[in-house]
Amino acid sequence: MRAKLLFSVIIAAIGLNLGTVFSQIAPTISRTSLSGRDRVVLDQYISEYEVFTVDKRVLLDSLYTHGRGTFRLNIDTRYDWTITLELNDMRSPNFKQTYVTDEGKFEYEGAFVVNTFKGTTPLG
Repeated sequence: MRAKLLFSVIIAAIGLNLGTVFSQIAPTISRTSLSGRDRVVLDQYISEYEVFTVDKRVLLDSLYTHGRGTFRLNIDTRYDWTITLELNDMRSPNFKQTYVTDEGKFEYEGAFVVNTFKGTTPLG
């Protein structure tokens, strides 16, 4: 009996951890249109396309909170992808940021925000 209880607790703990690591994100996706200038530029390179917006704040808040997340990108009936993203700092551990102003050259001392991600989606 004790072994079954311990096994159940371990399975529940793993399930809770996976729920956090692989959190489901539900960003709002809606159809939109491009400005005249943007449409002219895009029309030079692509003949057929549809334009959508994604609520990136919901997406980024979850990714920064959990470090990883899975969301479903479902656009119309033709496009339905499951995408898993995780934070991916591409900078060296010895990375230093400097900037130059009229007053001189300064090294940035603050904390760095990771703003790059890596991800996967199943091919289908």
